[in-house]
Amino acid sequence: MSRRRWGDPLAKNPGRRQARVNDLLRREIGGILQRVYSDKLHALVTVTEVRTTGDLRHARIFVAVLAAKEQQTESLKILQNIRPQLRQRLADRIVLKYIPTLTFMLDDSAERAQRIEELLGRDGSGEN
Repeated sequence: MSRRRWGDPLAKNPGRRQARVNDLLRREIGGILQRVYSDKLHALVTVTEVRTTGDLRHARIFVAVLAAKEQQTESLKILQNIRPQLRQRLADRIVLKYIPTLTFMLDDSAERAQRIEELLGRDGSGEN
C-alpha cells in the first residue's frame, strides 16, 4: 500500500495556503532587503520566488542579483550571513506558527533566457 503525499517539499505547484505563504514571504523578504540591507549588498537584489516545504518550516528564496559574477557570489554570501537577523525581522512582521529556515539560491533564469535568445538570433534565419 502506498502512502499519499500531501504536497511536494519545495514544490513548484504548491497548495493554496502554501502559495499564499510563499507570496507573503517573497514580498516581506524583498521589502526587508530593500529597506534594511540594500547598503550591505552593493548590488540590486530581487527576490524572484520563494518555495516552502509542505509544513512551512523551510524555505528556499530565489534571488536575482544584477551585477557581475563576483558580486553575485559575494551578495549570496552576505545573504547567507544575515539569515538569522532576516528571520527575526520576518518574525516581527508576520504571524506564522513557525518562521521557516531560509536558504538563498541564485536565480539565473534571466541570464539563461538571454543566452537562449542570443543563440536563437544566431541560427541564420536573418531575423532579429
